[in-house]
Amino acid sequence: MDEESELLWGVGAVAERVGVATPTLRTWERRYGIGPSRRTDGGHRRYNETDIRRVQLMNRIVSSGVPAQSAARVALSLDSGGLVAALASDEPLYGAPGQVIATPAETVGRIIDTGATLDVVGLTTLLAETIRDWGVLGAWVNVLAPALQDAAFAVADHKLGEEAERVIRERLEVELRSVARSYAPRYLGGRPLVLASVDAEAESLAVLALEAALAGRGVAVLSLGFEVPASALLGLLDRVTPAAVYLWASHVPTAALVDAVDASAGDTPVLVGGPGWVGLDTGLLQVELVAAPDLLAVADRLLGLMQETPVARR
Repeated sequence: MDEESELLWGVGAVAERVGVATPTLRTWERRYGIGPSRRTDGGHRRYNETDIRRVQLMNRIVSSGVPAQSAARVALSLDSGGLVAALASDEPLYGAPGQVIATPAETVGRIIDTGATLDVVGLTTLLAETIRDWGVLGAWVNVLAPALQDAAFAVADHKLGEEAERVIRERLEVELRSVARSYAPRYLGGRPLVLASVDAEAESLAVLALEAALAGRGVAVLSLGFEVPASALLGLLDRVTPAAVYLWASHVPTAALVDAVDASAGDTPVLVGGPGWVGLDTGLLQVELVAAPDLLAVADRLLGLMQETPVARR
């Protein structure tokens, strides 16, 4: 939605929508900069959807007992996508009453520093707290994916050892698997969801994050894991008709795998994520590959596709 056509809200409407008193909204704007970012032609300040999400996150954090100034620092540090991801969790950043909480950038720095010292216990605790506070997808978008990217850059710049980056990735993998397995009950749809990755484990943590996020919503998936060969995908699609398939690739997938998808997917929606699919010539394929790089949107879409069919208890 462009700037001219976006829906704008006055302070009273926002107060009613979010459930925060008008005087409180005015205080947050005056003291912390949590307020409207648009002006009407007449000069009146108005909230857009991103402003409202920032207010919603501010309210949620403050309601958990975190000081308003600390809550505002976190809310102001997030862009529009980060706010959407943070609000996808029921209780992000709940912390202890009176606790000053870190911004995502500060937490990313702590993850890198803790990994650099090979402090496995500290790193495990930090990752667990991050996922607990933000929710899986909120943590992935705002903290975990940026931390992995910063770690890779630091290795390339010779500011971090490869061993430290591997420890960070290994600890995160363990934590995501733990989260995925901790939810119960879990269900498979009448037509289940299939997740797979073309890449090795170290390059496929986004798939684990998606699996953990779906598990948190009560959904188990059929996962083929990592470095999936064409034969495994063909074998699975020969036995089941999924509600959807999600394939992750950091590198260009093999022709055999692309042909397997084309030959066996039929009418099954195939969502693809990761840079490996960018620029791939799919003009001759019979199946439509839908670019789906945003894990938050992917999770919602996969759930919608699965819920179109009856759900069977596993």
